[in-house]
Amino acid sequence: MEFSVSVIILIIFVSFIAQFLNTALGEGFGTIVVPVFILLGFNPIQIVPSLLFVQVFTGILSAIFHQRCGNVDFSIDGESFKVALVLTFFSIVGGGSAAFLAVNISQFFVKIYVGLIAFLMGILVLVFKEKRIGFSWLKINFLGFFASFNKGISGGGYGPIITSGQILSGLDSKSSVSISSFTEAITCLVALLVYLLKVQVIDFMPVLPLLFGSILAIPFAVRMVQRSDGKKHVIAIGVITVFLGLATLIKVL
Repeated sequence: MEFSVSVIILIIFVSFIAQFLNTALGEGFGTIVVPVFILLGFNPIQIVPSLLFVQVFTGILSAIFHQRCGNVDFSIDGESFKVALVLTFFSIVGGGSAAFLAVNISQFFVKIYVGLIAFLMGILVLVFKEKRIGFSWLKINFLGFFASFNKGISGGGYGPIITSGQILSGLDSKSSVSISSFTEAITCLVALLVYLLKVQVIDFMPVLPLLFGSILAIPFAVRMVQRSDGKKHVIAIGVITVFLGLATLIKVL
């Protein structure tokens, strides 16, 4: 796939929309961008490292903006900071192990996995958008590992599990979104390092348009979190991820 002007413009547009949703809802960037790239004809092994690289920077930037706008309190003795540390630890374990697996299996199966994860995460977001379950650190640990495994192997599937799981566990929605931004950045960094060790040649051509569109979206999304509970946007991301998951599976199969 060649990077023509029209393709670059499309990437900037898609990354802006995806990052806006990701920063505002804690989910949607990889789940939206990866299927779009696959539909354009890219292989996951070509796009996932670039995606991880971009999200290291955008995740940290989003967390900083959320902190400054009062959407989260990352003070050392606060609950949000403790949850972030636990999720970060399991992000390292899950994201690293998944990246090792992804570079050693067929790209056909990775594409199917991306499609299935996108579809299932969209369904989960829609089904569990208003439900709550009791908080426990065991649930948080499981969420961290499973979500980071999905991120490392496919570039997506992290936010829908981490953000929805935190909210279902009783955490504040704004804090959940902010924590997801920070922990996702760590997950992406670990997975990216593994890709760099295992893959000799990585195509970073998508990085600049992805980064440009993403950075533009972050301030707008953070401000929206201040003013909205995000319920309508949760429904929107659920519908979008279901559609993209199905479209990806149809193309591959």
